[in-house]
Amino acid sequence: MDKTKVIEIWLSNTDQQQGSEEFIRRLCADWRDKKYRIALFRSGSGDLFSSAEGLLLNNLAV
Repeated sequence: MDKTKVIEIWLSNTDQQQGSEEFIRRLCADWRDKKYRIALFRSGSGDLFSSAEGLLLNNLAV
């Protein structure tokens, strides 16, 4: 049994362009009904290195 009760969903740029919003809404609703938390990740168009660096620097300042 999954003790964390977290579902991670990663949407690539292609997934986002193919109109998967309704599918994602239904999927999230199904997991919420089972008392799971949903972590939804969406790929972006920015530079990965710069974005990761910014997140790390921000987390160090917190």
